Amino acid sequence: MSLFNIYDTAHNGLKATRGVMEISSENVANMLTPGYKAKKAILAARGDNASFSEVVAEIGNNKAGSALLKGDCARGAMIAEVSVNQEAGVKVYMPGHPLADADGNVEMSNVDGAQEMLTMMDAVRQYKANLSIVEMAKKASQEALNMTKNS
Repeated sequence: MSLFNIYDTAHNGLKATRGVMEISSENVANMLTPGYKAKKAILAARGDNASFSEVVAEIGNNKAGSALLKGDCARGAMIAEVSVNQEAGVKVYMPGHPLADADGNVEMSNVDGAQEMLTMMDAVRQYKANLSIVEMAKKASQEALNMTKNS
């Protein structure tokens, strides 16, 4: 795997986790919006359509001609789908509200604030991990350049 593939993988991971944070932020912003349905980002491997278990098996087999060793493997993560939670929200009695049903109840958002906080905290950790990969690759490339200067 070349150094540029490492940057590419980390970049894709940064984009994916940024997308997760944006979706979670949208959920939090609309937590009190009547009728809003929570969204969730579904992450998948970028690149070839190999499943995670197939990639791990290929690493375990350590095939000499494998796509992983050639650097053609899936490079990082991506948001494959944004699913919408169709569960009903809590009903609140507000007879004068424009969205009230015949009984005067308004369906509120189905966003779980605590779950969204956990999602954001996890996304921040993943984002920091990808940034540390970029920093390590940057240091490795700097060391390689320094070795050529000293020769």
